[in-house]
Order: sequence, then structure tokens, then C-alpha cells
Amino acid sequence: MKARLIQHCLQIAKEKVKSLEDELGSTREAAGSEDKSTAGDKHETGRAMMHLEQEKLYAQLAEAETLVAELQRIAPKLSSLSVQLGTLVFTDKANFLITAGLGRVRFENGDYFVVSAQSPIAQAMIGKNSGEEFVVNGTRYQIKSIE
Repeated sequence: MKARLIQHCLQIAKEKVKSLEDELGSTREAAGSEDKSTAGDKHETGRAMMHLEQEKLYAQLAEAETLVAELQRIAPKLSSLSVQLGTLVFTDKANFLITAGLGRVRFENGDYFVVSAQSPIAQAMIGKNSGEEFVVNGTRYQIKSIE
């Protein structure tokens, strides 16, 4: 189960990278045609806006590539008795994969929260064992099982 979920998350992250690369290509093309077609203050404003958009896309692309790298580092077959990086945690309220901050992922008719090990909820779980409880933002969770 954990291996399939990790593969699913990896596919989502790779699709995000591809989408951002395509969008960057489009903005580069638009910037090239903008250089040829206009002049003056309007031209400078348009170029500045495109440059800001490209910077934003480059930052999002770097973040998406980091997600892919983090997901690829996880050993899906590695099991642990306590929560740690790469652990799939089933609680009484939600299911969590401790790896990269991908957010809520729908997988096999269920929702999983794919969270970074640095997130507050992961920090509250790390080191805990099956059957133990932890509290985040006033909500008490009980760990049912760990994979």
C-alpha cells in the first residue's frame, strides 16, 4: 500500500514539474514576441511583469523538483515500529504519509495527507508508536497503525 501511494505521489509531483516547465516555455515565448512588437514605457512594464511571472514560476518549479527528489528518497519497503520520515501513519481521524509537503492526496478511495517531516503535525507524531496519542492544535489523534 505504502509503495503504491508513494508512486502515486511521485506521479503527481512529476506532472506538476512538467506543467510548470510548459508554462515557463510559454512565458519565454511570450517575452520573445513582446520584445519584437512594442516600444516605450508600455513595453518596459510588460517586460517587468513577464520577468516577475518567470521568477515566480522558477521558484514553483524548484519547489516541485524538490518534492520529486524527496519522494524518490523514500524507501517504500522500509518498515518501522515508530513514526519517522517515510512512514505511512493511520490515525483515528486521518491518514498521513511523512515525506514531502504535497498536501491532501486522493488515493484508492481514501484521502491521505502527504506532509513534510518539518510540519507541526509530523513533528508531533515522530517517534510515536502504534497505539500512542498526540495533540495538534487542540485535536487529539490516536495512532492506529504504522506502515
